[in-house]
Amino acid sequence: MKKTQVLLLTLFSFIGILMLVNCIINFEGTSLYQLLFWMFIAGLCESLPVYFARNRVVTVTLAVLLTLQLSHGTYFTTLVAASAAIFYLIKTEDGSSKHTFNLPYYKTMANFSNFTISAYLSGLLYDFLVDKLNISVNSPYMILVIFMYFTATFILNTVLVSVFLRIVSGSPIIETWLHNTLWCWPNYVAIAPIGYFLFVIYKNVNGMLYIIMMLGPLLLARYSFKLYLDSKEQYYKIIQTLTATIEAKDKYTVGHSLRVAYYVERIAKKLRFSPGRIESLKVAALLHDIGKIGINDSILQKPGKLTKDEWAKIMEHPRIGLKILDEVSFNPTIKNAILQHHEKYDGSGYPEGLAGDQISLDAYILGAADAYDAMTSDRPYRSALTKEQAVAVLKKESGKHFHPRVASALIEVLEEEKSEEIKLTDTGMKDLVNSEHYQLSKEIALSAESRKK
Repeated sequence: MKKTQVLLLTLFSFIGILMLVNCIINFEGTSLYQLLFWMFIAGLCESLPVYFARNRVVTVTLAVLLTLQLSHGTYFTTLVAASAAIFYLIKTEDGSSKHTFNLPYYKTMANFSNFTISAYLSGLLYDFLVDKLNISVNSPYMILVIFMYFTATFILNTVLVSVFLRIVSGSPIIETWLHNTLWCWPNYVAIAPIGYFLFVIYKNVNGMLYIIMMLGPLLLARYSFKLYLDSKEQYYKIIQTLTATIEAKDKYTVGHSLRVAYYVERIAKKLRFSPGRIESLKVAALLHDIGKIGINDSILQKPGKLTKDEWAKIMEHPRIGLKILDEVSFNPTIKNAILQHHEKYDGSGYPEGLAGDQISLDAYILGAADAYDAMTSDRPYRSALTKEQAVAVLKKESGKHFHPRVASALIEVLEEEKSEEIKLTDTGMKDLVNSEHYQLSKEIALSAESRKK
């Protein structure tokens, strides 16, 4: 690391240490075993994260900190928060362990500073609001105070993460915050009731015993959710395998499904589709050519013009694809888009010859993205069009082959990406099929070799 980076991280760590020292000096009125008990609970919560995607995790540690803020105050809470940043043990997918002593020192410094500073400053805000409003924990106004506390913790925590990433990797703070951390706000909000519930239990006689008894159901809930995420992971791997199978039949279409999914996602966002609907569309894009598995290779890779009979067989691939997926519990939107993605706005498409509103908007989006990538890719029978030539075709065929709204949205997307460098990442497939909890990476990259600019 550069000296400037080391100095900045050291500065943040020094601020965190000063706050921690202040908490130790002012810490009083609580037995040591209570402090150790909550350090253990917080460390356990931090050791059992739920992964929503690569590098995107949620823990219930914040619920524990809210419980302590309500019951023991800022100094106690900050001490526990600082310990949670240091004393944890996370088992990774490959069976190895991740803990403070095998992480790069700067990550430990960043985690410690983040936990300590955000807990301390949020606690001071909580104390200020409670004092000014003169309310108790049982007051209905406490809901507002808790909301402010959680909001402050969220902003401090995520902004500090973005600052650390800026120091270490040079990534823009605002862009990083909006893209990589804003997604977890709903999870923060959902955790708040858990923290208050734990507080209500804890303030009773033998509260610590009740907290221990609560660990069983909480761990079971986490395990159940992890099983759900694991099954979703297998779902994505099946899609990846099917996509690879499709593209293995035709060297000219390698990367085609990924690129179509990329454009589908961008068009759908332009049209303000919901995250769930966008996910279904992206899955449809990855599998839209699955019916070509049933088409003879000699037809798919024929260098010259297809005969009438050969073209008739090609036109059956949407129906074949639907038959292949009939036994799979995909969203009907996915199957319908795959069946109709070669239909045209004016009724000249296939396999049904549908027109206008008979065709779903999802299918129009998939069809436009598919057509654009086909136009700008080399094929056995022709060279790729330039982006400008393809855009000219989109404009000419808007209202004929393409739905006007979809064609307009795709043209906007293409104009916006003129200055962007798009590359295919190793994790593009997994990120591309992510749901709203598996937020899409900054850009799904497309390889420069696989498409002609």
